[in-house]
Amino acid sequence: MKKVRILMSLALAVFLGACEKEVKTVSMPPTPASMVRPAIKDVHAYISTLGTTASFHSVQIVPQVSGQIIRLSFKQGDLLKKGDVIAVIDKRPYEAAVKQAEGNLLQSKAQLKIDQLEVERNRKLAKDDYVAKQTFDAYLAKVEVDKGIVEANEAILDDAKIKLAWCEVSSPIDGKVGFYNINAGNVVSAGTSLITTVERLDKLYVDFIIASQNLHSVLELMNSRGGSLNVRVSYLEGELAKKNFRDTEARIVLNKIRYETGTAILRGELDNKDNLFWPNQPVAVRVDLNEEKNAVLIPDKCIQTNDLGSYVYIAKPYKDGVFVVSMVQIEKGQLYDGNMRLVKGISPDAYVVEDVSQLRLNAGPYVYRANNRGIPYGADGKEISPSDIGGFIAKATEAANALRAEAMQRAKSVKTSSSANSQRAVSKEGVSADIAAGKVSGGASSKQ
Repeated sequence: MKKVRILMSLALAVFLGACEKEVKTVSMPPTPASMVRPAIKDVHAYISTLGTTASFHSVQIVPQVSGQIIRLSFKQGDLLKKGDVIAVIDKRPYEAAVKQAEGNLLQSKAQLKIDQLEVERNRKLAKDDYVAKQTFDAYLAKVEVDKGIVEANEAILDDAKIKLAWCEVSSPIDGKVGFYNINAGNVVSAGTSLITTVERLDKLYVDFIIASQNLHSVLELMNSRGGSLNVRVSYLEGELAKKNFRDTEARIVLNKIRYETGTAILRGELDNKDNLFWPNQPVAVRVDLNEEKNAVLIPDKCIQTNDLGSYVYIAKPYKDGVFVVSMVQIEKGQLYDGNMRLVKGISPDAYVVEDVSQLRLNAGPYVYRANNRGIPYGADGKEISPSDIGGFIAKATEAANALRAEAMQRAKSVKTSSSANSQRAVSKEGVSADIAAGKVSGGASSKQ
């Protein structure tokens, strides 16, 4: 039985050798591939989070006096200046109150003057004891009472004038006015009826959250930078998210953690003169952390995933514009502007394959560099002219065929070596059996 197995192994080896002699190298041009060089930049690690904008000044316009609104002096959505009249309340009751207060003040001043003259007339008489001291003291006291009444009436007049001025409800800030909450003809109550709102838009707050476990390191970074963090604010989605953003600083940290969400709240100030953002708008916020020098960035679409993690295809120049592609596992980092991803594990001067046919790579990992229009680049890195493309493809095909032939030769050597090892193992097993049966001398077998 052992001899049969030996013979079968020898026959199989002869058959495989014959098959290999019949295999011919397939002529096939290399696969076109677009490639990029990594970008080397200084970048910051960052925290991506969500935030909300808030008005730097937000004012609810509530009347300070009660009465009927006789005119609204704004259009909904207007931009107002500080002092612009928003609404007018019926002034007549307050004008009457002013006149009444003025009359009372005049009356009290007249009484004060009479009592002061009375004091002066009796001052010398009281000195010569023609007027009792108690009576003269009463005259003096009456003058002080009159002064108090005058001051009280002056205060009443001032209050009446203030209330009359409040009949013209004006904007306390520059800003954008909101909708009508009350129309002309309605009666409003002091301190309760909301007429409209005014929001300052040229400057906004941006409030954003970070995980509470990151707060300590963020505070340390703030302290090392003089109490501020660099923050980038942008739209959450859409075209504006890609093209528009604001760089600002955050200097305020809320003095407590939100227990329900386990987050800390930070606040920055945002210049918004072009009205890119709006109050109460959800925004994307990026908080810059420590800087990483000479980081390697590649387009995010170059990165693929397998069981071991993330990988890219790296193309190594061979000759005549042909590259040999190999798979390299990488460590994937954060994403930056332009969909550029920070990676570790590749050389800064490597050619990274951006787009290539996976199906055609099965014929061999041999490619040539081409642009998005399919025009190849030569070995010098320049585009091949249309008239020279045929010659380039021919040379590239020869180079690829040579590489395939080398690969097949290596595979043949490996297969032959494996077959020889298998034969030796089977022969050794058969000879050992013969020795055990006493058919072959042990000394001769060991020499052979």
